[in-house]
Amino acid sequence: MKTKTKPKLKTLDEHNAEYFQYYRARYGEPVKNGISCPECGKELWDSNPMITLTSHPAQKNVHCDCGYVGYRIA
Repeated sequence: MKTKTKPKLKTLDEHNAEYFQYYRARYGEPVKNGISCPECGKELWDSNPMITLTSHPAQKNVHCDCGYVGYRIA
């Protein structure tokens, strides 16, 4: 009698790593935007340059190397 084995499932870390590569390839790498960080003064990055949030007014996600995360008007 054969014993059925369960298929090996991906771990959450494996899934996230794979999706992160797909996401970056599809939506682009972060780009610097010429705006200073309100926390440390370094240049902010547009986190997802190909995505604009449909708020009013439209916004983009930004982040800094120091850990700051926020939004800018697009």
